[in-house]
Amino acid sequence: MKIKQIKRYFALALVVALCAVALLTGCGGEKIIWEDMVLGEHLPEPPKYSGKIYSNSIESLDVYIESVSAKQYADYINSCKEKGFTVDAEMSSYSYDAYNTEGYKLSLGHYGDDADMQIELTPPMELSEILWPESGAAKQIPKPKSSLGKIESDHDDYLSAYIGNTTQDDFNAYVNACKEAGFNIDYDKGDDYYHANNSKGWRLTIEYKGFNIISIEVNAPKEETSSKAPTTTSSEDSKPVSSEDKPEKDTDTDSIRADFKTAMDSYEDFIDDYVAFMKKYAANPTDISLISDYADYMSDYTDMVADFEKWENDDLNSAELKYYIDVQARVSKKLLEVAG
Repeated sequence: MKIKQIKRYFALALVVALCAVALLTGCGGEKIIWEDMVLGEHLPEPPKYSGKIYSNSIESLDVYIESVSAKQYADYINSCKEKGFTVDAEMSSYSYDAYNTEGYKLSLGHYGDDADMQIELTPPMELSEILWPESGAAKQIPKPKSSLGKIESDHDDYLSAYIGNTTQDDFNAYVNACKEAGFNIDYDKGDDYYHANNSKGWRLTIEYKGFNIISIEVNAPKEETSSKAPTTTSSEDSKPVSSEDKPEKDTDTDSIRADFKTAMDSYEDFIDDYVAFMKKYAANPTDISLISDYADYMSDYTDMVADFEKWENDDLNSAELKYYIDVQARVSKKLLEVAG
């Protein structure tokens, strides 16, 4: 399972929690005037006009419409399709993502009946003619067929780029070219992504982003920290080591990475705090200190999003997937507790 799918699911769950806090403390439920939305003309008007505006600029539109029914959400998706948002469309039980023919990207989210609906719209990515870099990272992979793109970062040990005019077939052809160039070790391929290493330890990630755009990321081999120390045997060293004293193995391919566990645990800690907050509010709904608590929640939420960003292109091994499922099960139970 890709971490970006998990991040989207977590984001929607957090939206439910945060918006509930916002409404209870009087920080949410603002009136949304759709004609004032800078990018609003590209979308149909929402079924309701009360919610929260997180971004309203030429660079992005990000709003939450409160208390949207399942039918209203389905109808809004259909209205967006009629507006042309049908290119490279992806739909799940809680989201709808698509481009229009101009390259605007729409992301809708809806967590359940009468939940808040997220509407996010971003303008087309600005691409131009580029010269393929000559850095050490860029030299590890074949030059893409298209010269339309954007170089985000170019260093000897790291490359990040977007390439346009690249169809799904072009994406597959480029993946094969990278395989032939040696990026065929520990690979993982899906319909819209490819991850692999080469024999020197370089890591390649290619993703089909939609609208004939792919992303390319190349990372230098990670520096190996030697765990081998000089072995000098003393009488104390030769003592049997109890099971309690043995260090946990972290070299297993199915072990849980420390950063991943930290991200999951931070999420669960956030929910624990949220549940405690809700119980406190239920006991004393006139407590004005809740507004200060709400600000803390927003700060914690920002930190968690940053933690998830660095996992954007990673997959989970079996141990991490099990840990994620266990965390999500506990979180769902806690949220149901306060929802009741």
